[in-house]
Amino acid sequence: MDPIFEFGIQLIQSMQSLSPALDSVMKAISFLGTIEFYILLIPLIYWLVDPSLGMRVLLVLISTDFFGVALKQLLHQPRPYWVGDVKAVAEETSYGIPSSHASDSLAVWGYLAYRLKKGWLWGVSILVVLLIGLSRLYLGVHFPQDVLAGWLIALVVIFLFVKGEAKAVSWLKKFSATGQIGLGFGISILMILAGWLVSLLIAPSPDPADWAHYSTQARSILHYITLGGFLFGAVAGYVLMRQKAPFKTQGTWWQQLFRYILGIAGLLLIYLGLGIVFGMIAADETTLGMILRYIRYSSVSLWGIFGAPWVFLKFKLAAPVEE
Repeated sequence: MDPIFEFGIQLIQSMQSLSPALDSVMKAISFLGTIEFYILLIPLIYWLVDPSLGMRVLLVLISTDFFGVALKQLLHQPRPYWVGDVKAVAEETSYGIPSSHASDSLAVWGYLAYRLKKGWLWGVSILVVLLIGLSRLYLGVHFPQDVLAGWLIALVVIFLFVKGEAKAVSWLKKFSATGQIGLGFGISILMILAGWLVSLLIAPSPDPADWAHYSTQARSILHYITLGGFLFGAVAGYVLMRQKAPFKTQGTWWQQLFRYILGIAGLLLIYLGLGIVFGMIAADETTLGMILRYIRYSSVSLWGIFGAPWVFLKFKLAAPVEE
């Protein structure tokens, strides 16, 4: 075994000497780096703090996750419990390096800390990012280099956003509303095509037989479709929100509370409801299933970015932005 992998296995084994005492704690910490958690966090920022900031955080997350998934497949490296004598406290069917939990958490929390410039948020962000990285080692699903690679990807994406977002916003203003929505759709399709291209590039290199039975979903393009759907729905929703439902995030505590509860309820209803309905129509791996998956995730972000604010205004849970 490669010395780097051997070092990682030994480090994980030493951390897992605390298992099972810390299993539940580490799983809970790891949840903070999942897409499911960000589905709860980003709407809170968008609906209650600042729509512009929430939208930018979402774009940072989508971009980071896209590059992370692409690199996972291009490198197609194993996870620790696939090849070493470590406990699988959690199980994953995708490849190891880079860690999406590590990259996504640093991208979201790092960008938030940079933009809000609050000392306490910097402290919280650093702590959360470090704990998530450690949790992935403890759970046996990542080597140290996986986590470090994830952090590197996040830093690159944050740097590119910070340096380029002002120019990007200025450029986008040259487009009509329809043009901006069309551009969002085009980029989402390019993301999916990029995923398809990656799958073609790695097709001639099968996984080793001794761990191929673990990587059952590692080469799927479904995650690209999810990200593409999220992106298109978010872009279309943001354009529509600014035109038809611009809202203020300020309000009484009960307005903000009910705003969040109503918004999340609608989001979960769409996410779970369409998952059940579409699952009865076609399997994800079929062409129709992939189209329905794109529609499902587009609908989720469209609701969060435009639908929910429109409802908030109708129910007097938010005040409109006065022209």
